[in-house]
Amino acid sequence: MTATSMNDRCWIQREFLKEKIRVKERYWHFLESVPSTLLSRHQDAENDSFLFIPDALALRKYLPLILYLIDREREQAAKAESSISSSSMQWVVLESVVELMDFRNMSATIVDDNTVVTPSEKVTPQERSKLQKLLQQPQYQKYVVPFCDLSVRQREDDEWNIMNYDTLSIERRSQNALFRAARLLQQQWLENHNAAPSLQIYIVSGDADFVHRFPEEDGVKTILMQHLLETPNFLSVSPVLTEHAKKLVSRCQEDYAARNDPATANQSADHTAVGTQDYWSGDAIQQGLRNKTLVQGRFNVTKENPKEAMVRDAEGNSYFINQQSDGYFNRAIHQDIVVVQPLPREQWSSPVGRRRLVAIRNDENDIVEGGDDDENDSPPVPSGRVVAIVRESRRQFVATMVDTPMGDESACLVIPMDVRIPKIRIKTNTWQRFVGNRLWVQIDGWDVDSNYPSGHCVDILGPIADLETEITCLLKENQIFLEPFSAAAKACLPIQGHDWRVPESEVARRRDLRSVSIFSVDPIGCQDIDDTMHARELPNGDIEIGVHIADVTYFVQHNSALDREAQARATTFYLVDKRFDMLPGVLSSDLCSLHGNMDRLAVSTIWTFSCNFKQVKNFWYGRSVIHNVQAMTYEQAHNILHDLPPDDLTAGATPPLTAGYPVDRKRIKSLKKDLALLTKLARFLRKDREDIGGAVDLSSGDQGNELKFSLDTQGNPVRVTPKKQMEIHHTIAELMILANTFVAKTIYDRFPNSALLRIHQNVDESRFEDLKEVLKAGNINFVGSSNMKLAGSLKSAEAKTNSTVSSLFQSLATRAMSEAQYVSTGAVGDKAGLSHYGLGLEQYTHFTSPIRRYADVVVHRQLLLTLTPKVNPLVKPPPGFGREALASLPDSEMISILHGEGLNSSPSTQDETDTVATKNYQTTVEIPASLAGDGDIGELYSNTQVAKICDNLNQQNRMAKLSSFECQNLFLSLYFRSRTEVTQAVVTNLRVNGFFAYVPRFDFRAPVYLSDKDGNLQIDPRLLDLSPTDGLPPSAGFASSSQARKFPSGSCSLISSSESDYLDIQVPDSSKKYSLKVLDVVTVTISCDEWDTKSRIPQPRIHLIADSSEIGRLIEDNSSRKLTTSGPFSIGVQEAAATFSQRETTLQSIYSQIMSFETPTKLEVDFRYRDKKQRVDIKQRVDFAGASIIRGRVVFGGFVNPDTRSAQQEAAVQEAAEAAIERRYQVQASRARQGEYEASQRIEKEVTARMQKLAVSKRSTRIKGKGK
Repeated sequence: MTATSMNDRCWIQREFLKEKIRVKERYWHFLESVPSTLLSRHQDAENDSFLFIPDALALRKYLPLILYLIDREREQAAKAESSISSSSMQWVVLESVVELMDFRNMSATIVDDNTVVTPSEKVTPQERSKLQKLLQQPQYQKYVVPFCDLSVRQREDDEWNIMNYDTLSIERRSQNALFRAARLLQQQWLENHNAAPSLQIYIVSGDADFVHRFPEEDGVKTILMQHLLETPNFLSVSPVLTEHAKKLVSRCQEDYAARNDPATANQSADHTAVGTQDYWSGDAIQQGLRNKTLVQGRFNVTKENPKEAMVRDAEGNSYFINQQSDGYFNRAIHQDIVVVQPLPREQWSSPVGRRRLVAIRNDENDIVEGGDDDENDSPPVPSGRVVAIVRESRRQFVATMVDTPMGDESACLVIPMDVRIPKIRIKTNTWQRFVGNRLWVQIDGWDVDSNYPSGHCVDILGPIADLETEITCLLKENQIFLEPFSAAAKACLPIQGHDWRVPESEVARRRDLRSVSIFSVDPIGCQDIDDTMHARELPNGDIEIGVHIADVTYFVQHNSALDREAQARATTFYLVDKRFDMLPGVLSSDLCSLHGNMDRLAVSTIWTFSCNFKQVKNFWYGRSVIHNVQAMTYEQAHNILHDLPPDDLTAGATPPLTAGYPVDRKRIKSLKKDLALLTKLARFLRKDREDIGGAVDLSSGDQGNELKFSLDTQGNPVRVTPKKQMEIHHTIAELMILANTFVAKTIYDRFPNSALLRIHQNVDESRFEDLKEVLKAGNINFVGSSNMKLAGSLKSAEAKTNSTVSSLFQSLATRAMSEAQYVSTGAVGDKAGLSHYGLGLEQYTHFTSPIRRYADVVVHRQLLLTLTPKVNPLVKPPPGFGREALASLPDSEMISILHGEGLNSSPSTQDETDTVATKNYQTTVEIPASLAGDGDIGELYSNTQVAKICDNLNQQNRMAKLSSFECQNLFLSLYFRSRTEVTQAVVTNLRVNGFFAYVPRFDFRAPVYLSDKDGNLQIDPRLLDLSPTDGLPPSAGFASSSQARKFPSGSCSLISSSESDYLDIQVPDSSKKYSLKVLDVVTVTISCDEWDTKSRIPQPRIHLIADSSEIGRLIEDNSSRKLTTSGPFSIGVQEAAATFSQRETTLQSIYSQIMSFETPTKLEVDFRYRDKKQRVDIKQRVDFAGASIIRGRVVFGGFVNPDTRSAQQEAAVQEAAEAAIERRYQVQASRARQGEYEASQRIEKEVTARMQKLAVSKRSTRIKGKGK
């Protein structure tokens, strides 16, 4: 960020989204924040100067011509023995133009998000190398300059933000960005030239329709390339133009037309040699979708067999796509939106992965071992083939070059890390630099007659098997691109840094809770402590419970640069050995974090319960100041509750500012009492949600199997232990659920059309097929039509099985459920759609973790806004943020603002029933109820804004979960690289050559192979009552198991019977047989000895072995392994459901009370005052007759709060901000009324022109003023 000051107070920002600009973009390998060569060669020119900005079509179509013209210009300059010609000419390559070229040059795209038809294009031969030549070689730097218009921002009210460029389609954004870039260049020219020759800017287009619609704007002309060559201005700039250039125009047009002949895009049944066919035309696609002979859906390649995919249409029908069936993938890539032609029934096929375990070699991508299944007697399923791609998924992947090119070949194949992505062909003469490294590869296109897509290497990420490299690859694969916090964001932090302390003036504005025994419970070593709590018994026997959350919004001002960056990051990403914070460390690990023995700012929610917790008598919420008396870990809290020593004396010293500092012995007794109260409440709340709300307990299948890794000094795992589940975990979780539910109800009541809630939609019973099949194998009935019935099924299954098997049920139920989503309530039509299926609650949100979740930041603002009057949403930052605060006026010159003094000591002059106690950001006062109507409360966020925020939150949270899960798998592979462990596993699915097993201890599911691709049985002989040395040495794939032996004459058969399916395993040398059924608990070894492979990270390998209990347990004994049905909890689903229904009719949920609870008309709040005398003086000086009363504060006529600026400065800033918001609303309203494309374009152009003219005029005035 670069900044200049105006009047020593106002920041003029040029904010860059990424500090070093876009990190190696598509066509160039290094870029500068501000191109120093741009306009530099015009400084000394005496005549007019010219800038040419080609659009995407012109740059692609006429690239050879542009090269020719620049070369002629260079020759002219050389002949004149000067690097500066009498008239200067430069070509500008925009980042937005390159983005559109990427978008158009991939596979055929029929319709984009805004239903604008975007034709597919084939690139100019050697297009990328030619552009690299222009942009990188020194001799061209004076003539061609890259300009990163997508990354640059000018001020807070930049046209990019006002016009919402981020929401536009790539096609429309590129069109608008052309004029925006031209205006930015014009402004730069005016700022640098007071009395210089004029600058003429041309947008050179290859689209005649675009030139016709936008011939000129703000002095920027649009012109076709062939017409540009005929203009006198261009001829004067480039007098060396010859007939060859004119002929080159025609040749470029002919070549482009030949490459993109529409005749080749029509419907064709002729297949190429590799089995693919040309994509159907747009008209044929639209007609087929209308008459339902074609279907559209997302293309999902299976991990079990990357040559098989499924596509589900909008009606829920699934179609199987088999790549081995004459190329039916047709160049589609995983997650593309495709159009599928259903095949006749006689051409249907059956997925191999449903019948057989498919092994994929780690250094191959399209060679599948065991892929052919001659015995596949599974019924065929509806099948189809891809005929077009509607919208492409991402086209950048982590890949590795395994095989080096042969001889003089200039192309190599790289294997993506994701097994579902095909090999990519890269053309390069410098392939040696790829050897031994992970690559970041871009797919550029896929010719119809090619086996592989073509692409190029964007970046070299690092050496293979290096831990930091692999983590970088993991993040990139999950589309997580985290850069350091920008300078603009850092400028928003308190200037005191870590030395910041709670100001006394802020204490006076809040409820002071520092005398209350408040504590926290977190994982050991936690630095970002979001939540604290307290519990105490009141003199009348009632119980007061408080949950206090870090007040992040005090430090992160709405719509500041820091706020926008936190919004983009959305969440803190937690990996095994590191985390990537949503907020800078000074906030997340210090100032916002509710550390022990430190005063901190909080947002508190406090309930008063009856002594038996069955009634909520009162509640209060608002801003507070707290003091965390003990930052405990879960282990410390658990030990205190169970009268154990709270601290582990053998452990090392706890780092400062983290959870787990030794517990003060004087506080143990009071802490135990408080924790006991919280535990009692949590038990009641948990039972309440499960029995009445139908909450589904998935803790052991979700969080219960979280793994904890102990690392050595090099960062490698040396020990893996499952997370220990204790009751205190559930206690803290229930408190957070209580606070989140209360806040959800509050913000929804006040903002029914824009509240940010978290919903969990009802799950269709069909999604539980895997769980249903597993339960069926255990003779357990399954009903999943509602959350209550699902909970009953899981409880019944848990009662009939041991803990090893029950954890499998929890895991399967968790994976079958859809993800919870953030939504704006205005985007959900039915109120019933706002419920949370898993928690069994009507409304729910996230409020308790604002340090690590941006959703909570939005919710905090909405909650606090319910306590304020309708004010301008541009809340001023507190003094001391981002700049030095103005010195305060002397007390004698200040008009005092009441901070709630005498709230309890002085009786109200109005009737108690006619007042509402409302707490402002700065103060708490009583105001007339007539001024507190719901319609008078302002909104910081509209429904559209919240919906847009939620989309990003959902996407980033999904990526965070995936990256965390994959990082755990990476460290598991590293852990098993040097060791083998024996543990138990549960059989989940049977196949003809093995089975899938779930390992509860390490929470993963993997295949167990019992035969190789040639059909040879490979098994531990002891399972068949044979000697460990019987049979032959195992094949290569089974060599990692010291117990496995090969039996060529053995058999492994999948037998289907009326009771259940089972695997029948036998060898001729033994009279005994071994069988396996679903839900059998088996002993396995886990290892990972394939780290010598290169293309992707190997997964842990499981082998079936016999332990002491397995030896001799043969087919005759299999009946003993059936699940028991005895026990005190062995009730059926129907009985459980009946019990729940009875409870529902006889009990009232505590959450139902919360939903119906009304805000009390008056709150008694105890405040702490340091200066009693000053309070008396204020009361004596106040003339209530001359004061104007609004909600939340008393303001005297004509008074402006002198926080940091003068009244004139504040008025100017606020006026500009209001004008910018008004312009944005006008544009949005106009767009809503005008649905047609032409009308919306005209409105955008007019508004933008007015804004830019005004901006240019203001800047010119400032420049002239400086000159004087």
